[in-house]
Amino acid sequence: MRQILLLSVNGFTLQKLFLLASLLVCFFTSAEETSPISTARAWLTLVDSGEYHESWQQADQVFQNTTPKARWQTALDQIRVPLGRVMSRTYFGTAEYNSLPGLPNGEYLVVKFQTEFMNKEAVVETLSLSKAADGWHSLGYLID
Repeated sequence: MRQILLLSVNGFTLQKLFLLASLLVCFFTSAEETSPISTARAWLTLVDSGEYHESWQQADQVFQNTTPKARWQTALDQIRVPLGRVMSRTYFGTAEYNSLPGLPNGEYLVVKFQTEFMNKEAVVETLSLSKAADGWHSLGYLID
């Protein structure tokens, strides 16, 4: 039977120290992603999984008014489906705006991700978000 030797200082073992350090790393890693970035990732996950109706439901009212549900479904079927499954997605950057062309003044973010799909590498996904009373909502989606 193997025994594991744990260094203990005042009853504080290395195992406990390692666990504490791991929790701190997780905390600081998740603190880097602000709420809008998390919202963007969650929305893109809906699109990734083919839940186009739900992604439309969670989009900004302006998006819903200018893009009928059926047109959104058709666009994603034509553009997104051929790309295949997402292999990786890396946060690329964010730009903040107080206004965007054709929209009232407000709080807007343009979030970019470097994405690798099964059928296409090195794609930049750009997601525009608008801030409403209940949080951030997608306003536009572009695949370059």
